[in-house]
Parts: sequence; structure tokens; C-alpha cells
Amino acid sequence: MSTLMLYSRQYQHLLLKILWLLLPVLALFGCGEKERPPDIIRTVKWMKVSQTGAVDVRRISGVVKAVDETYLSFAVGGTVEQVKVNLGDRVEKKQVLAVLDPQPFDLAVRNAEAELKKAEARVIERRANYERISALYESNNASKAELDEARAGFDGAKSRVKAANANLGLARRDLAKTFLKAPYKGIISLKEIEPYVEVPAGKAVFGLDGEESGFEVSVAVPENLVIRVSDGLETDVYFPTLRNRKVDGVVTEVGARSQTANAYPVRVKLKEQFPELRSGMSVEVAFEYKATSQAGKPVEKGFQIPFTAIVSGPNDQHFVFVFDESSSTVEKRSVEGVTVRDNDVILSSGIQDGDILVTAGVAYLNDKQKVKLMQAKE
Repeated sequence: MSTLMLYSRQYQHLLLKILWLLLPVLALFGCGEKERPPDIIRTVKWMKVSQTGAVDVRRISGVVKAVDETYLSFAVGGTVEQVKVNLGDRVEKKQVLAVLDPQPFDLAVRNAEAELKKAEARVIERRANYERISALYESNNASKAELDEARAGFDGAKSRVKAANANLGLARRDLAKTFLKAPYKGIISLKEIEPYVEVPAGKAVFGLDGEESGFEVSVAVPENLVIRVSDGLETDVYFPTLRNRKVDGVVTEVGARSQTANAYPVRVKLKEQFPELRSGMSVEVAFEYKATSQAGKPVEKGFQIPFTAIVSGPNDQHFVFVFDESSSTVEKRSVEGVTVRDNDVILSSGIQDGDILVTAGVAYLNDKQKVKLMQAKE
């Protein structure tokens, strides 16, 4: 029993010795203060702002068309004998595009000529009769009624000659109309005609887009914008299918009555032409007009900044972060926007000319946070 107690005391003594040896290490880990990680200074993209004109820009989709655009049809009906052009062909003024079978019209001309000759012969006959009755009346051998009848017959014959002449003119005109000609120089944009097909008078068989008069854009402008659009307004026209190519334009017509969904027709003439330009192309017309503040007052100047520099807050508030060079920190400022231009916004207040503005990552910044400006690439 005494031996067991001896071993127990020795074991306790050993444990106590180990604890004393480990105490400094435990104190180091358990009682010492934790080290704070170093603050991370965020590197930010930036821009130096400057004033620009405060104008509203609205892009509205439209369609290109030729200024001189028409549909051609025969003035008379008949059977198509020849088609001399194809879709997309360039034609000159008065060039023959198609021809109808002229035989029926040629026969009509001959018949009208025969009727004219018959009427002229009737005139000669009636004139001789009138002259004979007139001489008898002078010698008291014919009555006044006989003279009046002879005069009426002569006048009627002359009227029939005039009618026959008119019919002959119409027949010759119809014969000439069997040739369909281009009224001006242009491009065939529509072709709905083939040889040996019967076509009625007035049916459109060709579309012709004039080349010399240029091209224009037809757009439907909403009612809240059309009041600011007038003849002579300069615009920018963009061609999305041609790598967003920009062409200058000018408003030439503003409709006085809405067409669909309270939108008014507006025409914009293009100041430039190029080989790729085609009637029917889709475009976007950029209309610029003076901007107004949220209070409805006109704003002459503003600051154009990217959308990525704006951070939204409660109650429709918006903020930006302005860099303070003296403290290398950013200041959160409330701003007021007036309009949108492309992918940017125009601000009317909250920043000043020459301010350094953070343009990316603003959602992760705080007021008075220390930052570092990104170095510009050389």
C-alpha cells in the first residue's frame, strides 16, 4: 500500500513539473493580444471631370429610304412582251424598262385614223350642202328652217372631226404607254413583272429609288420629344449593321398628326452617301436638345461621367466618390443627374471642374476610405 502511494506522488509531481514548463507557452498563446491585419488600400480607376454642354440625347430607330422613291405601273393594261431590266439594276432617265404587246393598241390607232377620215369626209359633204342651201335661201328658193338644218349638219360634222381627232390622240397615247420608262435616274428596288403575263393598268410592277436626290430616314418621334424637333435640326444617324457608322443628318419634315402610339412622322435627310447605303436599312437617329433639371429648369452646362461612377442610395439619391489628394481618401458626395448621353450620365450638381472621380468599384467604397489611384498606362 505504501509502495502504491509512493508511485502516485511521483506521478503527480511529474505532471506539475510539466505544467510549469508549459505555462509560459500557454500564456503566450492564450493571454497575448491578437495582431490586426494591415489595412488594404484599394487601387481605383479614376477620371478628372470637366464641364460639357448639357443636352439630352434620344436615339430613335428608323428606316432608310430614297428621297425620290416611286412605284411604276403601266397606264394601260395588256400582255407583257419584254422585260428589259432586273432587280437592283441602275437605270437612266427615260430608259425603257418593259414593253407591252403593241398590236391591240396599233389596231386601235388605225381604227381611230379611219374614223377621222370618215368624219373629215362628212364635213366636206355637209359644207357643200350648207353652201348650196345658203345660196338658195339668198334667192328666196329655200326656207329659213332648211338653212338652219343645213348649218346644224355642218356644225355637227365639224364636232365629229374634233372628237375623232381626240380619239386618235388617245389611241396614239395608249400605244406610246406600252413602253414603261424610268422617270429619273435610279435603282430598281422592286420587280413584279415577267414576260407573257397579263398586267392590269395601274398595278405597280417596278419600284424605283432615285440616286441623284439622295437618301433620307423615316422615324416615328414620340409626342414628348416632337415638340422639340423642327425643320433644320442637325442630327447624328448611326448604322448598327455597318459597325455603327455615323452620318450627319438634318430634319426636313415634321408631321402634324400622330400615326401610331402617339408618335409623329419625321424625315431626316442624310448629308452623305456611300456605296454600302441601301434603301430599307435600319438606323438610329440621335436627337439632341437642351436638358432640364429635375425642377424643370434648363441646364446649359454639366459634367459627363460614366454610369459606373454612380452609386444609388435611399429615396432615389445618387452619390459619387471624389478623391482628396491631400489625404488620399475619397469623399462621398450627393449628385443630381439631368440626362443620359450614350453610356454616360450628365450631372448638374455635386461635383466641380477638375475633381478626380472614382469610375469603377464604387459599390465597395466608403466615405473617407483611403485609396490609391491607378497609374495610367503609357
